[in-house]
Amino acid sequence: MTDHHDKIKRYLDEMCSQVKAREVHTDLRDELGNHMREMMLDKEHEGLSQEEAAAYAIEQMGDASAVGKSMHRLHRHRMHWGLLCGLISLAIVSLFLMWIFTTNVTDDRFQNFYNIQVVYTIIGMMLMSFFMFFDYRKWRRAAWWIYILLNLMLWINPMISPRINGTNRFMTGYGFVLDLTTAAMWVLPLAIGAILMNKLRSNFGAQTILSYIAMVAVPAALLFQISDWVRLVMFGIISLVLFGWITRKWLYTAIATVITACIGLLLLLTTDSYHRLERFSVVFNLEDDPMGDGYFNRSIMGILQSAGWWGNGLDIAFDRFKTSYFDYPGVLLIDVFGWAAGIGLLVAIIWFVASMVKTLPRIRDDFGRMIIVIITFMFALQIIYSLAMTTGRVPILSVVFPFIGYGNHLIFDYAMMGLLLGVYRRKDIVSLRNEKSKQTATPTQ
Repeated sequence: MTDHHDKIKRYLDEMCSQVKAREVHTDLRDELGNHMREMMLDKEHEGLSQEEAAAYAIEQMGDASAVGKSMHRLHRHRMHWGLLCGLISLAIVSLFLMWIFTTNVTDDRFQNFYNIQVVYTIIGMMLMSFFMFFDYRKWRRAAWWIYILLNLMLWINPMISPRINGTNRFMTGYGFVLDLTTAAMWVLPLAIGAILMNKLRSNFGAQTILSYIAMVAVPAALLFQISDWVRLVMFGIISLVLFGWITRKWLYTAIATVITACIGLLLLLTTDSYHRLERFSVVFNLEDDPMGDGYFNRSIMGILQSAGWWGNGLDIAFDRFKTSYFDYPGVLLIDVFGWAAGIGLLVAIIWFVASMVKTLPRIRDDFGRMIIVIITFMFALQIIYSLAMTTGRVPILSVVFPFIGYGNHLIFDYAMMGLLLGVYRRKDIVSLRNEKSKQTATPTQ
């Protein structure tokens, strides 16, 4: 510390009292204190006493309160109002589309879907608010516990929970349903990255590569056991992207991608009892089986062709396919409001993803940047495929439309956006010097 002189110490105390972000107080004391100390030494060499030199340095720095207020403007919590307004807009669109669906469908099974969507949205926004104000750096300290707990839940749940819709991916209790595989898809890459990022950066070698492979392989095997191939593939993709981003070893990443794809294809050919590969091939022969696997594709394309620029309005008939509108919110939007609304949604989604990408260069510490990369890429992956399914030209899979589609995935969507906004909120108060010293002290993290 350089503020050992009483006058300098009092000056820095008053200056720091104006800066609400306590995390930067040490950095500000060191930076300004060193600058003032240099001025004092120069004046002492010119023959001034220490008291006179300290008074001169204080005079040159200016009023402590004014300097503190300017430092506060530079180092304060930031809110990304654009993304926040975009999230609120998507929530309104989601609830509006679900209201249209539930007020027009005649099947009693779907009448309560709007209320359920409201509940999931409220819970998700509460979690988003929590993570916005949560210090994301604490994630590192809990990463091992999160990784172990979630893997245990993936392992134990199929033994104790009943199958829902032919799968054991859901954990149920007290009337609440938690999608474990979606939780794993989102949370485990964050935990793995938190545990191994520094090690992969500072000590890249065979041992660290094997450690990463092992940490990814455990949940991948559990997702394969649960037979949730969609979440398994997305988890695998984000794990490969994360490895490439952390190590910057893109050749290794490309080789790992090829090997992983070959293993996945081999498993599909040898163990797939649900004929998933047929869902991929059906888009090439829709005319051969119009009422089979290609029914949804043909129905979606028919709806898009009939919608026109301004849609069919609320007079659409909810037949066999259209009771599944809650799975295809983009199709419902276009059917009711036309291609113009679909283009508007596309433009809004592109802006939304671009806004998330643009936050990355503004984040100073690597751990925060890693969180931004994982969350942005995962959202982009789901949004792109959801938009592609809206055309009817790609295989129909259980990829949900973030923020708009029906289901408890909304809880994770909003929670992850809250974490991203929390990283952005702290971008100007994170002490890079303190972060680097922590990383040096704990190189095995």
